[in-house]
Amino acid sequence: MPSPPQSRNPERSFKPLSTLAEIETAADSLPIEQKEELLRFLAMRLRKERTLPKPRIFSDEELTALIAEDQADGERFRQGR
Repeated sequence: MPSPPQSRNPERSFKPLSTLAEIETAADSLPIEQKEELLRFLAMRLRKERTLPKPRIFSDEELTALIAEDQADGERFRQGR
């Protein structure tokens, strides 16, 4: 039985990419609009897969110290030091 004809449309025939280097090379050849689309796609996937660390809980003393340090840094900045 003869095999089906190969498509001559380059968008239809592709070789699966299996290494990061192959993916990077393929991404380099994309037009800017498709690179941006790829970036948005990857960012969405990362957001779904990444687990965020638990929020830190600060004591009142720690918060007071952090605020005082920030205010002192701001004052030094304003004074040009």
